Amino acid sequence: MILLVTTSSRAQECAAALQQGTGQPTQVTNSVPRAVARLQSTEYDALAIDQSLLEADSRALDTLLNHAGTALPIYVNLALHHCDRVVREAQVALRRAEKEKQWAMGLAERVLRNQLRAEVTGILLTSELALRQPAIPAEVVAKIRLVQDMAEKMRSQLHVF
Repeated sequence: MILLVTTSSRAQECAAALQQGTGQPTQVTNSVPRAVARLQSTEYDALAIDQSLLEADSRALDTLLNHAGTALPIYVNLALHHCDRVVREAQVALRRAEKEKQWAMGLAERVLRNQLRAEVTGILLTSELALRQPAIPAEVVAKIRLVQDMAEKMRSQLHVF
């Protein structure tokens, strides 16, 4: 979802163009306090901020960005640009954000996989050593083998080794 913050008379026209061009529902607000209220109550993918609004209030940008959460800020100028350009800028920004999100998810997956590698190895080695102990009751052996099987499944699912 996109939040367009502008005082422009073309706000609804550009919001409709943004919605059609990006496939994202687009909401419009005409003030920083209203934008902050929406940002606090709803999760947005992008925050399109009209530069003319920022020129009128020097603290507006800080206020909006402090409440934007994960919404990607997109700076537009409805006084100078046609809605088509605003849509293109939003499309490029959203594609870039999606690529960055995929990159971050891949990195997080690799980090998690590396962290689990040592743990899975430890479980497998410890269970193998435990099974070598003499005079282990059969029910304990069964439980250790169950732990080994689960660790082996984790190893194969994670492609750890």
